[in-house]
Amino acid sequence: MNCHNCGMPLEWDGTQQIVVCESCRTYRSHGTPDDSVDRVVSLGNPGRRKCPCCHERMVKAAMDGLVVEFCEPCNGVLIQEELFAMLVRNRRAEYRGAASRSTALDPEQLSHERPCPACRHTMNVHPNYGPGNIVIDSCGHCHLVWLDLRETARVAMQWS
Repeated sequence: MNCHNCGMPLEWDGTQQIVVCESCRTYRSHGTPDDSVDRVVSLGNPGRRKCPCCHERMVKAAMDGLVVEFCEPCNGVLIQEELFAMLVRNRRAEYRGAASRSTALDPEQLSHERPCPACRHTMNVHPNYGPGNIVIDSCGHCHLVWLDLRETARVAMQWS
């Protein structure tokens, strides 16, 4: 993401909803696009890693004020484990939707292998139980979690 005033790259510290341009001192707020199922806001700056699914370069992004890496082609998200835990707690606390029925996990979801985008070790594939149970990929070496499209949106749902 670049400054709308001077065009310089904006760096976001991951804690504010507003970014200040270091060059001209103008402000830019972060809003979540209406069509973002997982509430991801691309910051437009290149990330450090390639996507473990489609191998495209990811971009820096924000989810609920937390810094993540986002794959624009496949909509996957790479997030640190402790930030994922915080995201889950916050989204479950704010959830006001209708309760949904729990569903059995598809065993096929547990059968794929992905390399960690940071260390290249094979990520662990496992259920993340609770409301909106999902299958996530995590790296025990780097403490990173990979989330596919809509997994973050589902993690907050309540069971009936």
